Amino acid sequence: MNRTEVAALLGAASAVDPKVPQPDPDVLTMWAGILDDVPADVAGAAVREHYRHNCETVMPADIVEYWRTVRRDVAERRHTAELRARAADRRPDLRAIRDGIARVTAALALTRGVDPKHAEAEVETRRAFLAVPCTWCKAQPGAPCTGPGGKPLTKQTTHDARLAAALTSAR
Repeated sequence: MNRTEVAALLGAASAVDPKVPQPDPDVLTMWAGILDDVPADVAGAAVREHYRHNCETVMPADIVEYWRTVRRDVAERRHTAELRARAADRRPDLRAIRDGIARVTAALALTRGVDPKHAEAEVETRRAFLAVPCTWCKAQPGAPCTGPGGKPLTKQTTHDARLAAALTSAR
């Protein structure tokens, strides 16, 4: 802001608050020096916002803090928009995900002392039965089977009806 803009700002603020300093040359020089990087429209908005929530006299620090908040909010919105755009551009590499799961399954099988081929076959079986709906509990594809009251099964991973449906759909 320049001295003319500061004088206009102080004049507008003095209409609300009689304690606002009168725009003499020293006051204008100091306020203009402190608010040199603040746009005049933002300073006006800062004064309006200040007097909506405070009854104390507005100071240059209040205006500068408002300007910092405005800049930070704009930067955060821009950053969030960029992140969302980047996330929308990225397509998940399903093959890489499946390969990673296979590696983890093999590593876990080795630590448990199970043949990795057997563990991978077990994972493929789980994928197969999760791909079909359960006719017993009405679980949709991808959702686990549930017992009475909608609680997860504890003694087996799926109902026999779902396993049979998965086996018939695989053939």
